[in-house]
Amino acid sequence: MQKQVAGTIIYNDQQGTHFLVGQSDSKYYFYRLPVQAGNSPLASVLWALRHTIGIDVDQLRLYDSIMAKLDNEKVAVFVFDHLALDEQTRVKFEQHGLRFVLASELHELFMSVSVSETTPFTNLSK
Repeated sequence: MQKQVAGTIIYNDQQGTHFLVGQSDSKYYFYRLPVQAGNSPLASVLWALRHTIGIDVDQLRLYDSIMAKLDNEKVAVFVFDHLALDEQTRVKFEQHGLRFVLASELHELFMSVSVSETTPFTNLSK
């Protein structure tokens, strides 16, 4: 099985914080894709956002990254912000089944993501 990576973009407005997610049936999920051969997980996400989705990734800033368990697989999840969101950009995301959803509507998604409480660096001191 090919290693996976996930990414999301946060967007703030007067309604609150929104996350870029997909939806299958009634469940939300983070944008997920395979790590490209010869590329890091971060480079794979940025490549997909630029070349598959078609957005200007130079606008993005890496806000956070975590290792999370998604569907019983450890996956790096990258969170970006500072995207100038206009109608053209929204349409590009929608063409790939992605949209911005208020964080208050994503409780089930956040609860389903299992994040390790220890960082990988703690094991280095042993």
